[in-house]
Amino acid sequence: MRDQGRLVEWFDEKGYGFIQPDDMNKERVFLHISDFARKGPRPLVGCALDYVVILDEQGRFRAKQVVYVKARNSRAPGRSKAPSVVPAARPALVPMQLAAVLYIVVVAVLSFSKLLPPFSFIFITLMNVLSYWLYAQDKEAAQNGTRRIAESTLHVVAFLGGWPAAWLAQQKLRHKTQKQPFRKIYFCTIGLNIILLLWLVSPLNVLIH
Repeated sequence: MRDQGRLVEWFDEKGYGFIQPDDMNKERVFLHISDFARKGPRPLVGCALDYVVILDEQGRFRAKQVVYVKARNSRAPGRSKAPSVVPAARPALVPMQLAAVLYIVVVAVLSFSKLLPPFSFIFITLMNVLSYWLYAQDKEAAQNGTRRIAESTLHVVAFLGGWPAAWLAQQKLRHKTQKQPFRKIYFCTIGLNIILLLWLVSPLNVLIH
């Protein structure tokens, strides 16, 4: 599918940069000088571009068959002719916020009431800090074309209780918000973590009771 955006960052000596789609809810797209459909002037920050979006082998959104867009044909930022996947999911943002806050509060209460081991709240806090940091590192690696954080690592940390910060990082950093099946697996880790928490406080857990 073709999309439009503007070049927001360009490293001319290296021949690559990043496009911000006109739909501001979408993630930035990687652009290499070789991805232009035909030779032309060197790109400048702020120029409008039309391109095909693909997912490359490094898990980045990458522009292909790129062409310059004349000013009269460019779309206004924030609008998209094609329906966007992200706005359709916006109603779920508030429930996720409530779920994340409720989860942290419940873990804190269970820890201080000793229904969970006292260190549980500290452990969950560390997992959330680690989760956000890993997402930030992966986002930076995707932008710079360096080695990425393994998706399995992100999922394991989410399963261990870092899923609230993982969700926050996805929204704030605009990272992993459109990639499938990553999103499906992420929500599975939330369910498995809740099941683990319920087992830990249940009479079936002989380790605590």
